[in-house]
This record gives sequence, structure tokens and C-alpha cells, in this order.
Amino acid sequence: MKVHAASLAAILAFLGANAAFAADKLYTAYNIWFEQPTKVYSTNYQKGNLFPAGSEVTEVSKSSRKVEFTDPKLGMKFSVEFVAKHHPGVTGEQWADRFLTTKNFAALSGGLTPAEIKAVKAGQIQVGMSKKAVILAAGYPPEVGTVSTKLDTWKYWRHRFGSYSVQFSDGRVTKSEQ
Repeated sequence: MKVHAASLAAILAFLGANAAFAADKLYTAYNIWFEQPTKVYSTNYQKGNLFPAGSEVTEVSKSSRKVEFTDPKLGMKFSVEFVAKHHPGVTGEQWADRFLTTKNFAALSGGLTPAEIKAVKAGQIQVGMSKKAVILAAGYPPEVGTVSTKLDTWKYWRHRFGSYSVQFSDGRVTKSEQ
């Protein structure tokens, strides 16, 4: 009888934890560019349309190879593929975990200046922006070009064959080639 009670308690705890997770709304952690929502790359090539940071997503499916979700406002399904060679030192699970958040745009942009918020919404990187604002505007720089966001130079890609750099001093953008 004790086994059944313990099993029942474990099942109820498991269901409660999953119910709490399922009850949390999920949002994009940064701006995502896409030409075709059915195949977006983890490099976040800055080409095409912009899906804003802090956008609510539903029907989320995460694996070590991709994150899939639906934009409930437009009914569009997105599939973002993890390209491991662009993220050396980062596992697919680590990448997927930083891709979505429980924070909406207001929470994500807390502490940013009005100018930073305007630039983030436009997907632009401007002189004076904080590293936090740059991540919201352009996502995490692929580790193949930027091994750590603690560095003062980050490399992003416009498309498969074109990149640009963002330089920081004291945590603020001093130069952007965007």
C-alpha cells in the first residue's frame, strides 16, 4: 500500500510540475530574422522579415536539433534549426534553452533606455547600446565568430557569406558595422 501511495505522490508531483511549466507563457528571447518561417537557422542571418523579441509563442517543441513553435497572432509555424558548426562549445540543448523565455518584451527590455528599446524593435544595433540590448536586437552572436559575449568584439552574419562586427567598451557599443 505504501508503494502505491508513494507512486501516486510522485505522479501527482510530476503532473503538477509539468502543469506549472505548461501554464507559463513562452516568448522569443530576442529578435529572429526569417525568409521562410519553416526553416530558420540558429545563426540568425539578418535577412528577410523580423519576428520580434518578446513575441508570445505556442505549440513549442524543443530538441537538441531544433526549436519549433507557432506565432499565435499570425498562425505561422516556425522551425529554427541548430547548426552545431556555428556554435562550437554550445550544445543544442543549451542553445534551445536560451532561445525562448518566460519573459515578455516589457520584462526583457527592463532597464533599457527608450532609444535602446526603439532600436531593438527595429532590429538595429546603434552606438551606446548595452550588450543586453544588442542581444535583444540581434540575438546571441554565433560562437564560431564570437567565443564569448564577455569579449569586446562580436561577429554577426547578414547572410551566409557576409558578416559584420560590433565593438564594445565598458559594455556599450562603440562601433557597429551593421
